[in-house]
Amino acid sequence: MPVTTNIDAIINNLEAKLNDATKQFVMLEVATALLAPVKSRIHNDGVASDGSEIGTYTNAYLKERQKYNRTGDRKVVLSLTRQMENDFSVQAVGNNSYGLGYNNAENYNKAKWNDNRFGHIVFALTKEEETIATQIAKEAFINAITK
Repeated sequence: MPVTTNIDAIINNLEAKLNDATKQFVMLEVATALLAPVKSRIHNDGVASDGSEIGTYTNAYLKERQKYNRTGDRKVVLSLTRQMENDFSVQAVGNNSYGLGYNNAENYNKAKWNDNRFGHIVFALTKEEETIATQIAKEAFINAITK
């Protein structure tokens, strides 16, 4: 014999709260939370998304970097003048989504070129960053639906 519940009303209420604004809010929270660690990983630490070093600089390029008061460290950190790393930011993607990227096309093209050059994905999220994204999304979602 079926039991009568209010589950339909609860589901309808949740669906109403899962509108585009809520989805947008959750995605913005995730992108904002990931900006600093991803930027640091790529532009300061020189670590690709698989945990390996992005690459190593040639001797000739190390000399060029030293003209900009950069260290003699051979590890690629995708930063010379700081223009690229300063341009890395939260980006609106379409109407209802957010991600991380660059404001100007030149830096975006440099990012794509470096991904191809070093033969692996530099800009994808690491497993740890994916875990952070999932946790932030859960928290943002709960906050959004309980308001």
